[in-house]
Amino acid sequence: MIDKSKKNEDLITDLLFLRKGSGFVASRVYEASAFVEVIGGKNQIFENIKIRFTAAIHSLPDKQNVETLLVAFGLLSGYENIYLLKDRRAKYGKQINRKYDTLADREVAAIEELAIRLLTAYYSGAPLPADFPLPHGGFLLNQLSVTTIMQDRQFVMHEQMRKVISLVKVAKGFQYHCTERTKIIPIEGCTVETTYVNKGSKHNIWFPEPLRLGQIHKFSFQEVLEESEKPEESKRELVEDFAGQSFETPTLNFRQKVIFKGDKPPVIWSYKNLSRIERPGEPYDNNKLNVNEDGSVQEDFIQLYGGLHSGIAWRWK
Repeated sequence: MIDKSKKNEDLITDLLFLRKGSGFVASRVYEASAFVEVIGGKNQIFENIKIRFTAAIHSLPDKQNVETLLVAFGLLSGYENIYLLKDRRAKYGKQINRKYDTLADREVAAIEELAIRLLTAYYSGAPLPADFPLPHGGFLLNQLSVTTIMQDRQFVMHEQMRKVISLVKVAKGFQYHCTERTKIIPIEGCTVETTYVNKGSKHNIWFPEPLRLGQIHKFSFQEVLEESEKPEESKRELVEDFAGQSFETPTLNFRQKVIFKGDKPPVIWSYKNLSRIERPGEPYDNNKLNVNEDGSVQEDFIQLYGGLHSGIAWRWK
Protein backbone atom coordinates (compact mmCIF):
# COMPACT_ATOMS: atom_id res chain seq x y z
CA MET A 1 0.00 0.00 0.00
CA ILE A 2 1.26 3.48 -0.90
CA ASP A 3 2.03 5.64 2.13
CA LYS A 4 0.04 8.80 1.28
CA SER A 5 1.79 10.76 4.00
CA LYS A 6 5.20 9.87 2.54
CA LYS A 7 3.98 10.78 -0.96
CA ASN A 8 2.84 14.17 0.29
CA GLU A 9 6.16 14.79 2.03
CA ASP A 10 8.12 13.86 -1.11
CA LEU A 11 5.95 16.15 -3.23
CA ILE A 12 6.42 19.09 -0.85
CA THR A 13 10.19 18.47 -0.87
CA ASP A 14 10.17 18.62 -4.69
CA LEU A 15 8.08 21.80 -4.75
CA LEU A 16 10.42 23.51 -2.28
CA PHE A 17 13.32 22.45 -4.51
CA LEU A 18 11.66 23.73 -7.69
CA ARG A 19 11.24 27.28 -6.38
CA LYS A 20 14.99 27.67 -5.77
CA GLY A 21 17.65 28.86 -8.19
CA SER A 22 16.31 29.49 -11.69
CA GLY A 23 12.88 28.22 -10.62
CA PHE A 24 10.49 26.17 -12.71
CA VAL A 25 12.59 25.24 -15.75
CA ALA A 26 12.76 21.97 -17.69
CA SER A 27 16.26 20.98 -16.54
CA ARG A 28 15.12 21.01 -12.91
CA VAL A 29 11.53 19.79 -13.32
CA TYR A 30 12.46 16.38 -14.73
CA GLU A 31 14.73 15.80 -11.72
CA ALA A 32 11.75 16.12 -9.34
CA SER A 33 10.37 12.58 -9.59
CA ALA A 34 7.54 12.89 -7.05
CA PHE A 35 6.29 16.08 -8.72
CA VAL A 36 6.53 14.68 -12.26
CA GLU A 37 4.54 11.61 -11.21
CA VAL A 38 1.53 13.62 -9.94
CA ILE A 39 1.61 16.07 -12.86
CA GLY A 40 1.17 13.34 -15.49
CA GLY A 41 4.51 11.56 -15.91
CA LYS A 42 7.73 12.11 -17.86
CA ASN A 43 6.26 11.18 -21.24
CA GLN A 44 4.98 14.69 -21.94
CA ILE A 45 6.56 17.87 -23.18
CA PHE A 46 7.72 20.47 -20.64
CA GLU A 47 5.24 23.06 -21.96
CA ASN A 48 2.36 20.73 -21.07
CA ILE A 49 3.75 20.23 -17.54
CA LYS A 50 4.18 24.00 -17.15
CA ILE A 51 0.58 24.68 -18.24
CA ARG A 52 -0.81 22.10 -15.81
CA PHE A 53 1.32 23.37 -12.94
CA THR A 54 0.32 26.99 -13.55
CA ALA A 55 -3.34 25.92 -13.64
CA ALA A 56 -2.94 24.13 -10.30
CA ILE A 57 -1.45 27.28 -8.72
CA HIS A 58 -4.28 29.44 -10.10
CA SER A 59 -6.83 27.06 -8.55
CA LEU A 60 -5.81 28.10 -5.02
CA PRO A 61 -8.51 30.23 -3.37
CA ASP A 62 -6.20 32.91 -1.89
CA LYS A 63 -5.10 35.13 -4.80
CA GLN A 64 -2.22 36.59 -2.79
CA ASN A 65 -0.84 33.07 -2.36
CA VAL A 66 -1.27 32.48 -6.08
CA GLU A 67 0.86 35.51 -6.94
CA THR A 68 3.43 34.66 -4.27
CA LEU A 69 3.94 31.19 -5.73
CA LEU A 70 4.08 32.41 -9.34
CA VAL A 71 6.86 34.78 -8.29
CA ALA A 72 8.73 32.12 -6.31
CA PHE A 73 8.71 29.65 -9.21
CA GLY A 74 9.62 32.36 -11.75
CA LEU A 75 6.30 32.00 -13.58
CA LEU A 76 4.97 35.55 -13.18
CA SER A 77 5.55 38.03 -15.98
CA GLY A 78 8.57 40.17 -15.16
CA TYR A 79 10.20 37.50 -12.98
CA GLU A 80 11.05 34.83 -15.58
CA ASN A 81 14.61 36.07 -16.11
CA ILE A 82 15.50 36.57 -12.44
CA TYR A 83 17.65 33.51 -11.80
CA LEU A 84 17.79 33.43 -8.00
CA LEU A 85 14.87 32.95 -5.60
CA LYS A 86 16.24 35.55 -3.18
CA ASP A 87 16.26 38.17 -5.96
CA ARG A 88 12.72 37.32 -7.08
CA ARG A 89 11.56 37.48 -3.47
CA ALA A 90 13.36 40.80 -2.85
CA LYS A 91 11.80 42.45 -5.91
CA TYR A 92 8.32 41.22 -5.05
CA GLY A 93 8.71 42.21 -1.38
CA LYS A 94 9.43 45.82 -2.39
CA GLN A 95 6.44 45.78 -4.74
CA ILE A 96 3.92 44.69 -2.07
CA ASN A 97 5.77 46.05 0.99
CA ARG A 98 6.39 42.70 2.68
CA LYS A 99 9.53 41.44 4.42
CA TYR A 100 11.70 38.66 3.03
CA ASP A 101 10.90 36.23 5.87
CA THR A 102 7.18 36.93 5.59
CA LEU A 103 7.23 35.93 1.92
CA ALA A 104 9.29 32.81 2.66
CA ASP A 105 6.76 31.67 5.28
CA ARG A 106 3.85 32.42 2.94
CA GLU A 107 5.47 30.35 0.18
CA VAL A 108 5.82 27.32 2.44
CA ALA A 109 2.19 27.48 3.60
CA ALA A 110 0.95 27.91 0.00
CA ILE A 111 3.13 25.02 -1.22
CA GLU A 112 1.61 22.72 1.42
CA GLU A 113 -1.86 23.63 0.12
CA LEU A 114 -0.73 23.28 -3.49
CA ALA A 115 0.59 19.76 -2.79
CA ILE A 116 -2.92 18.68 -1.79
CA ARG A 117 -4.34 20.10 -5.02
CA LEU A 118 -1.77 18.20 -7.05
CA LEU A 119 -2.28 14.93 -5.19
CA THR A 120 -6.08 15.07 -5.51
CA ALA A 121 -5.90 16.38 -9.13
CA TYR A 122 -8.58 18.90 -8.18
CA TYR A 123 -7.94 21.61 -10.75
CA SER A 124 -8.70 22.35 -14.39
CA GLY A 125 -6.31 20.49 -16.69
CA ALA A 126 -5.21 17.92 -14.13
CA PRO A 127 -3.93 14.58 -15.48
CA LEU A 128 -6.67 11.96 -15.52
CA PRO A 129 -6.52 8.35 -14.30
CA ALA A 130 -6.79 5.74 -17.04
CA ASP A 131 -10.30 4.63 -16.00
CA PHE A 132 -11.73 8.17 -15.84
CA PRO A 133 -13.73 9.46 -18.84
CA LEU A 134 -11.86 12.08 -20.85
CA PRO A 135 -13.09 15.69 -20.92
CA HIS A 136 -15.31 16.72 -23.82
CA GLY A 137 -13.51 15.80 -27.05
CA GLY A 138 -10.32 14.63 -25.29
CA PHE A 139 -8.78 18.12 -25.17
CA LEU A 140 -7.53 20.67 -22.69
CA LEU A 141 -8.02 24.25 -23.86
CA ASN A 142 -4.91 26.20 -22.97
CA GLN A 143 -6.27 29.43 -24.42
CA LEU A 144 -9.54 30.67 -25.92
CA SER A 145 -9.89 34.22 -27.25
CA VAL A 146 -13.23 35.40 -28.66
CA THR A 147 -13.95 38.80 -30.20
CA THR A 148 -17.66 39.50 -30.74
CA ILE A 149 -18.78 42.38 -32.96
CA MET A 150 -22.19 44.02 -32.42
CA GLN A 151 -23.67 46.62 -34.79
CA ASP A 152 -26.57 48.71 -33.43
CA ARG A 153 -27.61 45.98 -30.98
CA GLN A 154 -27.31 43.17 -33.54
CA PHE A 155 -24.78 40.35 -33.71
CA VAL A 156 -22.38 40.60 -36.67
CA MET A 157 -19.75 37.91 -36.01
CA HIS A 158 -17.47 36.09 -33.57
CA GLU A 159 -13.78 35.65 -34.27
CA GLN A 160 -12.22 32.85 -32.22
CA MET A 161 -8.68 31.68 -31.57
CA ARG A 162 -8.27 28.37 -29.75
CA LYS A 163 -5.07 26.74 -28.53
CA VAL A 164 -5.74 23.12 -27.58
CA ILE A 165 -3.66 20.33 -26.04
CA SER A 166 -4.51 16.79 -27.09
CA LEU A 167 -5.18 14.37 -24.22
CA VAL A 168 -5.45 11.38 -26.55
CA LYS A 169 -2.94 9.64 -28.85
CA VAL A 170 -4.68 10.65 -32.09
CA ALA A 171 -6.90 13.75 -32.27
CA LYS A 172 -8.18 14.50 -35.76
CA GLY A 173 -10.46 17.41 -34.95
CA PHE A 174 -12.54 19.44 -32.54
CA GLN A 175 -16.33 19.67 -32.23
CA TYR A 176 -17.95 23.06 -31.75
CA HIS A 177 -21.71 23.46 -31.19
CA CYS A 178 -23.90 26.55 -31.42
CA THR A 179 -27.56 27.04 -30.47
CA GLU A 180 -28.18 29.04 -33.68
CA ARG A 181 -27.65 28.27 -37.37
CA THR A 182 -24.18 29.64 -37.95
CA LYS A 183 -21.48 29.42 -40.61
CA ILE A 184 -17.80 28.88 -39.78
CA ILE A 185 -15.14 30.56 -41.94
CA PRO A 186 -11.66 29.07 -41.27
CA ILE A 187 -8.77 31.50 -40.79
CA GLU A 188 -5.82 29.35 -39.67
CA GLY A 189 -5.05 25.75 -38.78
CA CYS A 190 -8.37 24.07 -39.64
CA THR A 191 -11.07 23.10 -42.13
CA VAL A 192 -14.76 22.83 -41.26
CA GLU A 193 -17.77 20.59 -41.93
CA THR A 194 -21.14 21.79 -40.62
CA THR A 195 -24.37 19.92 -39.90
CA TYR A 196 -27.54 21.82 -39.00
CA VAL A 197 -29.73 20.27 -36.33
CA ASN A 198 -32.92 21.38 -34.61
CA LYS A 199 -32.34 24.96 -33.40
CA GLY A 200 -28.59 24.84 -33.82
CA SER A 201 -25.37 23.89 -35.60
CA LYS A 202 -22.73 21.21 -35.15
CA HIS A 203 -19.35 22.16 -36.57
CA ASN A 204 -16.65 19.52 -37.05
CA ILE A 205 -13.33 21.38 -37.16
CA TRP A 206 -10.56 19.26 -38.70
CA PHE A 207 -6.83 19.80 -38.12
CA PRO A 208 -4.32 19.65 -41.01
CA GLU A 209 -2.76 16.56 -39.37
CA PRO A 210 -3.89 14.45 -36.37
CA LEU A 211 -2.47 15.67 -33.07
CA ARG A 212 -0.29 13.44 -30.91
CA LEU A 213 -0.77 13.03 -27.17
CA GLY A 214 0.34 16.27 -25.48
CA GLN A 215 0.70 18.16 -28.76
CA ILE A 216 -0.45 21.80 -28.81
CA HIS A 217 -2.32 23.17 -31.82
CA LYS A 218 -3.59 26.68 -32.55
CA PHE A 219 -6.51 27.32 -34.88
CA SER A 220 -8.83 30.24 -35.56
CA PHE A 221 -12.07 30.98 -37.40
CA GLN A 222 -14.92 33.45 -37.85
CA GLU A 223 -18.53 32.59 -37.05
CA VAL A 224 -21.48 34.39 -38.65
CA LEU A 225 -25.22 33.74 -38.77
CA GLU A 226 -26.27 31.56 -41.68
CA GLU A 227 -29.38 33.69 -42.02
CA SER A 228 -30.98 36.55 -40.10
CA GLU A 229 -33.13 35.10 -37.33
CA LYS A 230 -34.12 38.39 -35.70
CA PRO A 231 -36.79 40.40 -37.51
CA GLU A 232 -36.81 44.19 -37.31
CA GLU A 233 -39.53 44.27 -34.67
CA SER A 234 -37.52 42.11 -32.23
CA LYS A 235 -34.45 44.28 -32.84
CA ARG A 236 -36.19 47.28 -31.34
CA GLU A 237 -37.51 45.26 -28.40
CA LEU A 238 -34.18 43.67 -27.44
CA VAL A 239 -33.46 44.58 -23.81
CA GLU A 240 -30.60 42.25 -22.79
CA ASP A 241 -27.96 40.19 -24.58
CA PHE A 242 -24.64 38.44 -23.89
CA ALA A 243 -21.56 36.91 -25.49
CA GLY A 244 -19.89 33.91 -23.89
CA GLN A 245 -19.14 30.21 -23.92
CA SER A 246 -20.09 27.02 -22.13
CA PHE A 247 -17.08 25.03 -20.96
CA GLU A 248 -17.55 21.30 -21.41
CA THR A 249 -13.85 21.26 -22.32
CA PRO A 250 -11.64 22.26 -19.34
CA THR A 251 -10.15 25.66 -20.17
CA LEU A 252 -7.24 27.41 -18.50
CA ASN A 253 -7.54 30.90 -20.01
CA PHE A 254 -10.51 32.59 -21.70
CA ARG A 255 -10.64 36.15 -23.03
CA GLN A 256 -13.98 37.57 -24.19
CA LYS A 257 -13.94 40.88 -26.04
CA VAL A 258 -17.01 42.68 -27.39
CA ILE A 259 -16.87 45.57 -29.85
CA PHE A 260 -19.99 47.75 -30.02
CA LYS A 261 -20.43 49.67 -33.25
CA GLY A 262 -23.18 52.27 -33.24
CA ASP A 263 -25.39 51.91 -30.15
CA LYS A 264 -23.55 51.24 -26.89
CA PRO A 265 -25.36 49.72 -23.89
CA PRO A 266 -25.43 51.73 -20.64
CA VAL A 267 -24.97 48.64 -18.42
CA ILE A 268 -22.32 45.93 -19.04
CA TRP A 269 -21.07 43.20 -16.70
CA SER A 270 -19.11 39.96 -16.64
CA TYR A 271 -20.39 36.59 -15.43
CA LYS A 272 -18.51 33.39 -14.56
CA ASN A 273 -19.41 29.74 -13.99
CA LEU A 274 -23.17 30.13 -14.20
CA SER A 275 -25.62 27.40 -15.22
CA ARG A 276 -27.62 27.82 -18.41
CA ILE A 277 -30.72 29.00 -16.52
CA GLU A 278 -28.71 31.47 -14.39
CA ARG A 279 -26.85 32.99 -17.35
CA PRO A 280 -26.03 35.87 -17.63
CA GLY A 281 -26.68 36.81 -14.01
CA GLU A 282 -27.02 40.39 -12.78
CA PRO A 283 -24.73 43.46 -12.70
CA TYR A 284 -23.15 44.33 -9.34
CA ASP A 285 -20.51 46.82 -8.31
CA ASN A 286 -17.73 44.21 -8.52
CA ASN A 287 -18.56 42.85 -12.00
CA LYS A 288 -19.58 45.95 -13.96
CA LEU A 289 -17.47 46.86 -17.00
CA ASN A 290 -16.92 50.15 -18.84
CA VAL A 291 -16.78 50.63 -22.62
CA ASN A 292 -13.49 51.97 -23.98
CA GLU A 293 -13.35 54.93 -26.37
CA ASP A 294 -13.17 52.57 -29.36
CA GLY A 295 -16.42 50.87 -28.28
CA SER A 296 -14.72 47.74 -26.93
CA VAL A 297 -14.96 45.96 -23.59
CA GLN A 298 -12.91 42.95 -22.46
CA GLU A 299 -12.70 40.46 -19.58
CA ASP A 300 -10.24 37.63 -18.81
CA PHE A 301 -11.21 34.39 -17.04
CA ILE A 302 -9.25 31.39 -15.71
CA GLN A 303 -10.14 27.85 -14.60
CA LEU A 304 -13.34 27.09 -16.54
CA TYR A 305 -14.98 23.65 -16.67
CA GLY A 306 -18.08 21.57 -15.94
CA GLY A 307 -20.27 22.86 -18.78
CA LEU A 308 -20.80 26.16 -16.93
CA HIS A 309 -21.13 29.50 -18.73
CA SER A 310 -18.87 32.58 -18.63
CA GLY A 311 -18.71 35.78 -20.63
CA ILE A 312 -19.92 39.38 -20.93
CA ALA A 313 -23.54 40.59 -20.78
CA TRP A 314 -25.24 43.91 -21.37
CA ARG A 315 -28.59 45.63 -20.87
CA TRP A 316 -30.06 48.40 -22.98
CA LYS A 317 -32.59 49.73 -20.45
